[in-house]
Amino acid sequence: MERLSSLKFTLGSLSALMIWLGLGVFIGQPKLLAASFFDMNRMLILDWLLGPAWAQPLAPLWFLGLCLGVGVMLLNLGFCTFTRLLPRLRAGNALKGWLLTLVHLVMLVVLLGHGAEMAMGHKQEELRMLPGQTVELPEGLTLSLESVLFVSDPSVINLSYRKARWTWTSTNFKPRQNWAKVVIRRGDAIVTQGELRILEPMKIEGLRLTLAGFYSPKDEKPARVGVRLALVKNPLTTLFFVAYGLWVVLYAALAVVTWRGGPSNGSARQAQAVAV
Repeated sequence: MERLSSLKFTLGSLSALMIWLGLGVFIGQPKLLAASFFDMNRMLILDWLLGPAWAQPLAPLWFLGLCLGVGVMLLNLGFCTFTRLLPRLRAGNALKGWLLTLVHLVMLVVLLGHGAEMAMGHKQEELRMLPGQTVELPEGLTLSLESVLFVSDPSVINLSYRKARWTWTSTNFKPRQNWAKVVIRRGDAIVTQGELRILEPMKIEGLRLTLAGFYSPKDEKPARVGVRLALVKNPLTTLFFVAYGLWVVLYAALAVVTWRGGPSNGSARQAQAVAV
């Protein structure tokens, strides 16, 4: 247990994790496994692992290795908190000790929240729809695309991913003038309806519906304009952001207390001996 909470173990685990992440950057190139990682980002991680992930086994194996590395760091963080920090709360600067302990505890919550997000809720990105189409949503809801208004330059449709990210947020694109009218129903009853715009998501009973962009089927003439939607629901989203914000505040407070406290007693004694 003492070894698992040591600084040497922390540095070794962190170094191995950084190397593993570097490997992920390499295999995630467009000519290698980019398509598989793209699928991973479109759905819940658990759904990806139980479905299309194994079409390219190297991608899920790398991801499981990443989870193992993060799990080791989580174990190190937990042992460090409970074997080194908690017993020292009564010694030295009590405020600094509590802040350091709380920083570790809240980070544990953040990491556990990340893990829970892999399997909880619902995630569906790159959902493509044309006017008149209807798709089923979780909890008995249906989504209908009534109409699309696209008045910008049609050349921005069907751009590559990198170019599209810039175009949809640049000053040349007017998001308020381009929209999609959607209707959400449960059975025959309308739950909500409205105009969906880029950067203006719609919330429906915990579901967040986002307009990610527009597209036009290349095999249709005359061409029609459809939409690319993202549908996400996670019951831990609020808790996660609150915990992450609390961690930032605690870390900032710890930095201030450490800075104002000056050098430690050991450092001060060493400085005095050198002066003598």
